[in-house]
Amino acid sequence: MYRSFLAAVMAVAGLVSPGAARAQDTSQPVTIVTYTEVAPAKASEGRKLILGYAAQARKAKGALEITALQRISDPAHFALVERWQSQADKQAFASTDPVTKFRAGLDPLRSAAYDERIHADQAVGPAKPTNGQSVVGLTHVDVIPTQLEPGTAKVKAFVEAGRAAPGNLRFDDVVQANRKNHFTVIEAWKSQSDKNAWVSGKTARTFREELQPIGGALYDERDFKVVQ
Repeated sequence: MYRSFLAAVMAVAGLVSPGAARAQDTSQPVTIVTYTEVAPAKASEGRKLILGYAAQARKAKGALEITALQRISDPAHFALVERWQSQADKQAFASTDPVTKFRAGLDPLRSAAYDERIHADQAVGPAKPTNGQSVVGLTHVDVIPTQLEPGTAKVKAFVEAGRAAPGNLRFDDVVQANRKNHFTVIEAWKSQSDKNAWVSGKTARTFREELQPIGGALYDERDFKVVQ
């Protein structure tokens, strides 16, 4: 009862799109960002499973992008960035035997929940290929509900400016389907030095300073290498 009441309140507040608590629109392109952590001693096993999942997913109907990632600072932390033609395509793949086996193999290795989040496009641009030297950043951005409009504009302007930075390969802003004030910023750089130069510059610093007063949570930025 509490969850139903909370969903209704958030829908009225505009944080959840109409009907989001009941069902998501399955006809539009979606970006799925998943975080999973395994026990430190199981990092190599986790990496093998993530690679296998990515290889199978790329063959599935409607798969536009499947990128497997391993966190630079914590090799037992992994992420998946998936882009599907529709949520229905993702759901169809999720019900297949390879996915069942992947989740079954991952479960005994996990040290945290399998955190999968569905997103809609907010500001998505072209992407250039990554390689073993590339750095991929995933950042969860949360703005307080009363600052949704300016927060949305700030994140969008930030990613659009970042695409022109030297060494940038990708800079996208996607919004969580059931939380309009939660965003994931997906960025890719040719090298760590390219990213370091960007975050040290005026544009990135100003964005962080202006975002802080309207933020609803810590700025959760994580850097990854592409799993190959």
